[in-house]
Amino acid sequence: MALQSVLTVNDAQAGSGASASASIPSEIPDAPAKLTAKEKTVWNHVTQALHEYGLVHRTDALMLTVICRTFVRWVDAEEQLTKYANANGGTYIVKTPNGYEQPHQLFYAARTLKRELLQWLPEACLTIPTFQKAVGERAAPNQGSLFEDPVEAHRQRRATMGLRSV
Repeated sequence: MALQSVLTVNDAQAGSGASASASIPSEIPDAPAKLTAKEKTVWNHVTQALHEYGLVHRTDALMLTVICRTFVRWVDAEEQLTKYANANGGTYIVKTPNGYEQPHQLFYAARTLKRELLQWLPEACLTIPTFQKAVGERAAPNQGSLFEDPVEAHRQRRATMGLRSV
């Protein structure tokens, strides 16, 4: 479920109910939970960027909280793994008490967090393909009706652009 650009509900044609063209205004939500300073920085950056393109709504708060927290935790795990590797000759491979070599537990934590983050990012249009799809659908022309008079449709398009009817 990717976010899509939204208009106001009042822009819908009378009697059409909740149609695809009827939407809700873009609005930066309040965080539903207390965020750390790092999480708040990511929250502000992401919500402002999504709001500029009309791709955020107040109901996205829970999803964005999960994304911000997961991102900050992933970055912290990667930093700790890098520090560990630097302190141990550039490697994060450790020996178990039985003598086996395996990656440090931070490797697995960072990998899991990255996997979770990559699953959540498309839901908020925070990947290039999902962002382009959401913005591209908004810019794509609507398909005409089979029963629509093409001459009258052309006149209406010109009238909405402020051009003189022919």
